[in-house]
Amino acid sequence: MELESELRKAMAEQVAGTTATPSLVTDVKRRHRRRRARVQAAAGAVAASVAALALVPTYQSFRAAPAGNSETVRPSNTVSALRMPERPPAPGLPQTPSERGRPGAGAPPKSEGRPPQGGGGGGPRRPGGGVVDGLPRWITYLPSGLAAAAPCAATEAAGRKTTTCRWVGDGGWVEIVLVKGGGFTGPQDLMKSTGIPGHATVRGMPALTGDHVGSGRQVCWLARRGVGVTVAAGGQAAGDLMRIAEGVRP
Repeated sequence: MELESELRKAMAEQVAGTTATPSLVTDVKRRHRRRRARVQAAAGAVAASVAALALVPTYQSFRAAPAGNSETVRPSNTVSALRMPERPPAPGLPQTPSERGRPGAGAPPKSEGRPPQGGGGGGPRRPGGGVVDGLPRWITYLPSGLAAAAPCAATEAAGRKTTTCRWVGDGGWVEIVLVKGGGFTGPQDLMKSTGIPGHATVRGMPALTGDHVGSGRQVCWLARRGVGVTVAAGGQAAGDLMRIAEGVRP
């Protein structure tokens, strides 16, 4: 106890003459005011956040239940939901007035996917050509204004099958001869012209051109091995001779 008393007395004597400067006192007061202001600002921010979080559930409850929709709308007519579908009347029986009043009742069924009967569009049509009756699938172009003179005729002789098709019209005439068989050495085997033939190509294959017997022009070529083609045309159709030949694809 005496030691503690001596220490307290010595410390009191040591600090008895110590005084704080005015600037130190001012600085301590300023720091205290700043600290208190920061504490108050932080407390205000926390209070505002708590208030905002408390308002969110209330706002959502107002949006979840709009005015006038306090409950789910129920069907007003329960009888219509249980109505059984009506059966169509048996064939030959008259329709009731209610059935005749419905849209589409008694109307004849529409034909789907059927070509029109009669009229001028009865034959197959090819790009750039007119309507041609009985046009083979391996012919893709003919000038317009031509019609088949007769059905394509096929004959067989000496191991070769020859198919001849002919069309005539105001625009001239076209004749296509397709020969299938062996023994071809070149397009000269198909040429029936006495003049000097000219040279051309049809779909990349060598071809010979010349005057047709009687009138018009003709072109002959081997479409592939064992298949020869001769295309002849006269009148205005002769100007489309090479285009017609390009459209022959046996």
